[in-house]
Amino acid sequence: MHPSLLQVLAVNPQSGVALPPRWGWYVILYFFLGGLAGGLLAIAAGLETAGDDQDREAVRLAHRLAFPLVVLCGGLLTLDLGQPLRFWHMLIKSNRFPEPLLKPWSPISVGSWIVLAFSLVAFIEFLGTLADPPASNVGDGLLRQWSWFEKYRRDTLMPVRDRIRSWPRAVHRAWTGLAALTGLALAGYTGVLVTGTSRVAWHNARLMGALFLLSGASTAYALLMLLLVRRGRAATDTTVRKLGDGDLWAVMFELLVLVVLMVSLGSLGRPFWSGGFGVVFWLGVVGIGLLVPLARHWISLGAGGHSVTRAARCVLIGGLLLRFVIVMSPQFPRVSLWHL
Repeated sequence: MHPSLLQVLAVNPQSGVALPPRWGWYVILYFFLGGLAGGLLAIAAGLETAGDDQDREAVRLAHRLAFPLVVLCGGLLTLDLGQPLRFWHMLIKSNRFPEPLLKPWSPISVGSWIVLAFSLVAFIEFLGTLADPPASNVGDGLLRQWSWFEKYRRDTLMPVRDRIRSWPRAVHRAWTGLAALTGLALAGYTGVLVTGTSRVAWHNARLMGALFLLSGASTAYALLMLLLVRRGRAATDTTVRKLGDGDLWAVMFELLVLVVLMVSLGSLGRPFWSGGFGVVFWLGVVGIGLLVPLARHWISLGAGGHSVTRAARCVLIGGLLLRFVIVMSPQFPRVSLWHL
């Protein structure tokens, strides 16, 4: 069985050299969806802290999406593991059950606990959105038609939500801070995980964690803008403009970090920006994913909903292509482009 995502630190018993992982689309999608989920929860925490009632729909959307996305991430992780039933070994000592297993020096071990913590926080926030009165959009309309769910919402979720809202303000602040922290941790740790491997291009990319964190934030901003406009919000809407400003800063810093990272790698970064992958990198990641959204933000953000949605789509496409280039280029041709 080839080294999977959760076997990054496996060592060849004969040579003593760490085995390079063979990553494919399970890992690419995990990195992309994990960054998206983390960015959504962190952005929602920021909007909640600001306390503007106009942002409640965006907060609700972020909370409604973050948990399903991290569930998908968990599915991708277990598929990549190859032996899904052994996933709990990353969290619990199998020989000393139920003693927790945490290795602070291991990005895999720390990452497993980050995913678990994020999942718990996202699940609670997800339940909170279900406790809200049904809205007129399609998803809530379907939930409203299920009588059993309406009874469960009224008798169980709403009383719990009301009890939580009665807690002191300091407790709510602490919880929001925890949500932001777990979101940022999930978005950035995947980049740190990349540097914990034995592949030279990955191991020396010390800014990969910051790059993935900023990319996760920019894609989350883009997704929320896209959804709000699709729900009838104008490009000049206050919340859409806030998200657009946040996306602008995230994309600018992402471009800056990407430049510094590639310069610091020197010739070691050649797999990313040269050859066939270089075409995807320059046209897809830098051009479509970063420069086009920046141009649209600066020139025509207020021109209408179409401008916002096009810029948002470009950011999402660029975020996925970034993971594709980072993961596949140092492994090709030993690992097929369609390797799962």
